[in-house]
Amino acid sequence: MEVHTLNSTVIPHDLPSTSITKIPLTIFDMLAPNMHFAVLYAFMPPTPTNAALKDGLKKAVRLFPTLAGHLAEKDDRCRPFNSLGGKGGGVLVVETSVELELLDILPLEPSPNLLQLHPPIDKAHHILQIQLNRFSCSGLVIGVTAHHRVADGKSMSSFFVTWAKLVRGSHIDSFPVYNQTMLVPRDPPRCDRDHWGIDFQPLPLLPSSLPSTLNSNEVCNMKVHYSGEFISKIKAQMLQKYSTFDVLMGQLWKNITRARGLDPDMVTQIRVAVNGRPRMRPAAPTEYFGNMVINAYPRAYVKELIEGSIANAVRLVHDAVGRVRDGYIQSLIDFGAINGGNVLVPVTDVEGLVLCPNLEVDSWLGFPFQEVDFRDGGSLCGFVPSWIEVEGVVILMPMLHEVDEGGVDVMVTLFENHAGLFRQISHSLY
Repeated sequence: MEVHTLNSTVIPHDLPSTSITKIPLTIFDMLAPNMHFAVLYAFMPPTPTNAALKDGLKKAVRLFPTLAGHLAEKDDRCRPFNSLGGKGGGVLVVETSVELELLDILPLEPSPNLLQLHPPIDKAHHILQIQLNRFSCSGLVIGVTAHHRVADGKSMSSFFVTWAKLVRGSHIDSFPVYNQTMLVPRDPPRCDRDHWGIDFQPLPLLPSSLPSTLNSNEVCNMKVHYSGEFISKIKAQMLQKYSTFDVLMGQLWKNITRARGLDPDMVTQIRVAVNGRPRMRPAAPTEYFGNMVINAYPRAYVKELIEGSIANAVRLVHDAVGRVRDGYIQSLIDFGAINGGNVLVPVTDVEGLVLCPNLEVDSWLGFPFQEVDFRDGGSLCGFVPSWIEVEGVVILMPMLHEVDEGGVDVMVTLFENHAGLFRQISHSLY
C-alpha cells in the first residue's frame, strides 16, 4: 500500500497566545497509559471534502479545547498537566492519497500496513492527530490518534460524533462537561483499597525483565467474529443472567489461557477497563470529558480456569467488575489526594510489551459508532484499532450493521505460536 503525504497543517487552539490555563490531570488521567492510541474509521464514497472536514474540526476543537492543549512534564506538585494557550498545542492534520480503491483493503483487518494510515504515535507532539487518507475511488479512511491521559474511549467517541454533526451542519444537543467537582476527596481522605502495585507502581521502579521491543512478526493481531447466535448459545449455559461482555470475556479468557500453554499453578489476571461515570454516587455526567476509567481485576489459577466450566470463568469476570462501585472509585480519588506530591506511575507504563500470563481488556460495545455520520452520502463501513505491538490485549467491538444482530468482533494480540492454537479453539465451549 503506497500512502503519499500531500500536506500537514496544525489547527491551533482558540485562546490568545498570552493566555495560559493549566489543567491538572486527575487521578483517573494519571491511571491511563502514558501513550497515544490509534483508531481507523473507513467511509465509502461520496465523502465530504478535506476542507469541510477541517472546517468542522476547527469548530469541534472550540468545544473540546483540551484536545488542542499541550501536555507538560510536571508542575510544582510533580504532576503532569495539560496547558491551554501559549506555545505548542493544536491539532495535527495530515492529508494523504492512497493508490488503491477502498474496497481493496475492506474489511479492515489487522496488519502492520495500518500504521501508514495514521500519524506516528511515538514521540508525538500533539495530543490529537488526524490523518485524512483519500483513496483513488474517493473513499476515505480517517486515522485518529489521541493521548490517553487526556481522554478515554468514551470521551473520544463523543468527540467524533460531535465532529461529524458539525461537518453535516446538525444541531449539537450534547456538550462536553469539564467540571471536576465530583472528583473531590473525602475529609480526611482515606484509602479503602491498596492501589500500590495494583494500579500504580511504587518507586523506585525495578527494571522490567520483559522485552521493551518486539519484532512485528512475533506478535499476531487477530480479529475474531462471534455471532449473536453463538453468544446466545453461551448465555444459555449460564444459570443466571449475564451481559454479553461477561459471557464473551469468560469464554475468551479460558481459551486464550489454554492457547498460551501456561503452567497450571500460575495465576492469570485480566485488567478490565470499567467506565466509572455511572458507578459513582451520584453518577458523574455521561458527557464528562477526560478519563474516568477504573480497573477491575478478575484472577484465577490457570488450572482452575482451564479445568473449570465457562460459567465459572464468566462468574469471576462478572463478580470482579461488580466490585467496582462508588467506594472503590472514591478510594482511588483519595489515593490521588494523599499522594498529590508524588510522582505516580501507572502499572501499565512499566509492564513492558508482554502481558502473558495476564490480559488487558477494553470494551467498545457501548460506543456510538453508528452515529459517526459525516452525511455526504458515504457511510461508515468499518473501524478498527491500529496494529498493536503489545501481547495480551483484547478489544471487544460492536458490529456496525445489524446483519448479525448482537454479533461482536474481537481483536486479540498473542504471540504467533499461541495464535495458531487460539484460532482453532476460539469458539470452543468446553
